[in-house]
Amino acid sequence: MNREIALIVAHDRERAIGHAGQLPWHLPDDLRRFKALTLGHTVIMGRKTFDSIGKPLPGRQNWVLTRDPHWQVPGVECFGNWEQVVRQHRSGLLWVIGGGEIYLAALADVDRIESTEVDTRIAAADTWFPPLPDKQWDIVARELHAADERHAFGFDLVTRTRRRS
Repeated sequence: MNREIALIVAHDRERAIGHAGQLPWHLPDDLRRFKALTLGHTVIMGRKTFDSIGKPLPGRQNWVLTRDPHWQVPGVECFGNWEQVVRQHRSGLLWVIGGGEIYLAALADVDRIESTEVDTRIAAADTWFPPLPDKQWDIVARELHAADERHAFGFDLVTRTRRRS
């Protein structure tokens, strides 16, 4: 059985990922990378993240983790807890796309992390990405991007893989 669980996240220097249910920045190259990596695969997100997007992401199988057993949206498969997600994910690549509670629930099962580390600090943030124990992860790639006319902030694209003992 060939399966992988990967996580994709954009966070600031303090690991902030959101404010009032929205991303606190607009980085076109990061959005393009998100689409390129997740297209054709299954994405799992929390209900709040789904609500902020507003509809299923096209070209992907959309899964939503929610505590509300009555929540339903056409084209979306719903789960009540992370263990159900892991049982259902039998093969292929599953992308964990947020938010904060889902990242925390999934982290122990994640094989790879694709992060966009944004060179800013969002003082009004209300959602954070959990800290990563350095001893569990290796940085295998880092690509630097300076701020420019399309990107208000510089950012690094970082790939981490879990260390296997």
